[in-house]
Amino acid sequence: MNNLILVTGYDSPGKHDASGAFLPEARAFRELHGAGWMEFTSPQPAPKRRRMAEVAIAGTPGLDVLACFGHGTAGSLIVTGHGLANVLELATAIRGSGAKTVVLYACSTAAGRVGFADELAYALPGVLIWAHTSAGHTSWNPNTELAGGPNGGDPVARPGDPLWKRWRMRMHDDQAFRLSFWLVGAVGLDRAGALEAVRGSI
Repeated sequence: MNNLILVTGYDSPGKHDASGAFLPEARAFRELHGAGWMEFTSPQPAPKRRRMAEVAIAGTPGLDVLACFGHGTAGSLIVTGHGLANVLELATAIRGSGAKTVVLYACSTAAGRVGFADELAYALPGVLIWAHTSAGHTSWNPNTELAGGPNGGDPVARPGDPLWKRWRMRMHDDQAFRLSFWLVGAVGLDRAGALEAVRGSI
């Protein structure tokens, strides 16, 4: 596979967000799947991060999966410096790479009825965008959805669903699973098929 990782490589003041979560999980992803690597090693201004990310993505033709590890909000992917005002620039770079799967291991990028990840998905029909709907650990947060679509995103499982307990436990306890759950829906499946494939893999 031809994959690319974008990761925040510096800690926020007083925290160990990169050294404790972003970098370890990104490195494990690379061990599992192989990937090109772009690490943001200092808190550069958002316009500079955007340019760097877009060049790296568009410069990886035949990309299979783009995985982003870093901070996010309902309206932004902080690791790359993109917000709702420039989500189309990120979409253009992804479209140019040919990627069919994007995994945003970033807090809250799919929060709300239509969040950043949903807007990205609407700009990229046919691309599967997996993202978190809440704050939590970069990769084991179980509040994960397939962004976009007519519902503004469809969760893999919700609290109270029959799958919820198993999904939550596997995301927390099984590193290989949480860094690979999207893989079962990554090849040749439409949106509904990909979502059902992931649910069936739990």
